[in-house]
Order: sequence, then structure tokens, then C-alpha cells
Amino acid sequence: MKYPPARPYDRRLTLLALALIGGALACTIGIAPRSALQATRVPASPAPPSPTSRALPPIAGTALPPEQQGSLSPASPPAPTHSPVGGSGAIVYHSGPPGQEDIYLLRLDGGEPQVLALEPGSDISPRWSPDGRQILFVSDRDGDREIFIIEADGSAPRNLTRNSAADDSPSWTPDGQSIVFSSDRDGNREIYQMRNDGTNVKRLTFDLGFDVGPAVSRDGSQIAFVSNREGGSEIFLMDAEGRSAVRLTNGYAVARYPAWDPSGNALVFASDRGGDFELYRIDLRGGEPENLTTNAAHDASPDFSPDGQLLVFDSNREGNYEIFILDLVSLAVTRLTSNPDLDGDPDWRP
Repeated sequence: MKYPPARPYDRRLTLLALALIGGALACTIGIAPRSALQATRVPASPAPPSPTSRALPPIAGTALPPEQQGSLSPASPPAPTHSPVGGSGAIVYHSGPPGQEDIYLLRLDGGEPQVLALEPGSDISPRWSPDGRQILFVSDRDGDREIFIIEADGSAPRNLTRNSAADDSPSWTPDGQSIVFSSDRDGNREIYQMRNDGTNVKRLTFDLGFDVGPAVSRDGSQIAFVSNREGGSEIFLMDAEGRSAVRLTNGYAVARYPAWDPSGNALVFASDRGGDFELYRIDLRGGEPENLTTNAAHDASPDFSPDGQLLVFDSNREGNYEIFILDLVSLAVTRLTSNPDLDGDPDWRP
């Protein structure tokens, strides 16, 4: 059967119908004018506040103690369902509003963050023990900043530094028997060492400058730290007894957060040499520091993965402080957390 040719007004009706159908589809699938799309872009990063801490998920085979089960606030956002980097490692960090941070554990093979230290006040700067069984952190829960230790499941919190000074920046020695930290207990900010039970406190630095942020090398022979003893805030190296301090960086404006490469041949640190804080790597065998990140944000608090191939760090490059992973070969960056609170100071489980 043949159909007669369409008349002109039939074509107009057909085109009108198609236009109406197209408009309905556009509304259904959410097509918006460019001006509306532009309005949804993430605003420029605000002036960076000091990074704060955030919570993480549990390590394989561990569980929250009974008194903490179910204590994760319902308002806390879920962790990513899978890690962009894969693997079976774990990262601890602090998270929460400034002054109300808690310690969290995040498993890199998936799962939700697990809160490990949930107390009134500020719990920040978690640090794994070399065997991955304990975690140091800084807390003001007893009225001033002290160094605490907990088991890897968050149980058995203990205050290691009971005095009226500000104690912070803990770093383990590789044998797990001692802890190096910063304190103003003698009237000036200096580097100290104590046993892992808080006993036998020994002062390592004696300088009128401001000595903070110690990081012990993987073989225990050297300590990197931050000091303004020669003017600006630079990275220094000294031996394990606090002797023979030498300046490692020069002219880096503010340099801080030193972290050792697992090989022991390099350090990474953060500096605002270029106007904003970026991550740099310096080979201790010679050469100029290498700029690892380049963006108009605040990148800080780096730590190496156990194999030395990745860095975890905090940044406000997407408008809020979150945890990121940097591939040291490709320099590709992957966001690890997404939280309206501030996430910061991550540490990779050995």
C-alpha cells in the first residue's frame, strides 16, 4: 500500500511535535544552559588555615573496642567504598572541625573510615609504630597538648607526657623503643627523646631557635627537623644524639613537614618558596630539590607508602582540606577522602 506524499502543513506539525518532544527530553535528563553549569563550579580555594586532623577506617583483623562501637557520629560522611590506589595498607589521619578533631583509620582495600580516638577536644597528628600495632597522637584532652598512645584498634589510650608544657610532633625510632618529639617544657621549643612508655626523657637540641617537627631516618642514625636557628624556617639534619646539625634547605621561605624516603636517600617536605605550599623531594646525595606538586593551593604533611612509590598528603586544592595520593612516577594525584570537615596529617601504615 502506498501512502500519499506529506503536505506542507503536515511537515510543520511534525517539526513542532519533534521540538516539543526534544524540550521534554532536555528537562528530563537535566540539560542546563552553560550559565547554570558555570554556577556549579567549585569556588577558588580559600586562604589555607592550619591543616587539621581526620578519621580513618580499621585495619584488617581489628575491631573497635566495645565502648567505641557505634560511636561514629551519624553525621560523619562515609569513606570511599574502594581505594583509588588499591592494596591492603591503611592510613591514619585526623578529621573534624578545628579544635574537635578525632583520629581515624582508612583501609585502602575499601570500607568506611573507623574512628579510633573519640574524645572531647583535639586529637591530631597520628603516627604508626614501626610494627603497625600502636599509634601515637597529640591530644589536649587533659588540658594541654600531650602525646598519647593507643593500640591499633583504638583501645588502651595512655598519656606518655604528663606535664604542663606543649608536647607534640611525635616520631618513632625504627626499633619502636623510643619516641622523638618537640616540647617547650624548658622554656624554648626543642627536640626531646623518651622511651615508648614515656620514661627516660632526654633533651637533644640546645639552641635559641625554634626546633620542631622531628622525623627519624629509617636506620635511626639521623633526625630531620625544622628550625629557624639561622633565620628562616628550614629543614636541618642532626645525628641521633642531637649533634652535628646541618642545614639541608636554603632559601625555601618556610620549609616544614620533613618525611624520609624508605631508602633513606631522600626527604620530602613542604615549602611556600613559590608563593604557596608545594611538596618537594631532595636527594641527600646531592642535587637541587625537585618540585613534585604545582597548584595554587596548600599541599602539606607528606608521608611515603612502604614501597616508596606513592605519597599521601593533605591539601585544600579542591576547596577543603582532604587526603590525596601522589604517584611519584607519573605525578598523578588522586583524591582519597571527601568530607565537609577538615582531613589532615595522614600517616601510612608500615
